[in-house]
Amino acid sequence: MDYKFFENWQDYGKNAMAAAKELETINTELLQQLTNKQLELTNTAIEAGTRYWQTLGDVKAYPELLSENTRMAAEFNEKLMETTRETADILAQSRESYQSWLENNLQRAGVPTTFTLTPEAAKKPARKAA
Repeated sequence: MDYKFFENWQDYGKNAMAAAKELETINTELLQQLTNKQLELTNTAIEAGTRYWQTLGDVKAYPELLSENTRMAAEFNEKLMETTRETADILAQSRESYQSWLENNLQRAGVPTTFTLTPEAAKKPARKAA
């Protein structure tokens, strides 16, 4: 009987717990960052709505209202694009974190890590077993 497996059981458990904690940290950081971006967008939308209603009471003529609404829409669009770019950066950083985590844990498990996880590879369908 192979007693080495049983002797190393504690190491396997410790490595699995360490990997799970690392993954939890990555997931928590990503969730916090994405939630902050969502809150920023929500605040921006609420502010835009509030300014719209204030503008309705402040303007005297329709052309002035149209001009003000166009300006506010451009500001909102700018903020939306900025937040979208920042979110894309967050997702790119998280991809790197997940890839690093995966490679490190595969090395600990003794699995060769001579591959790179790319978006193109993720889209390819798996081959069916014969």
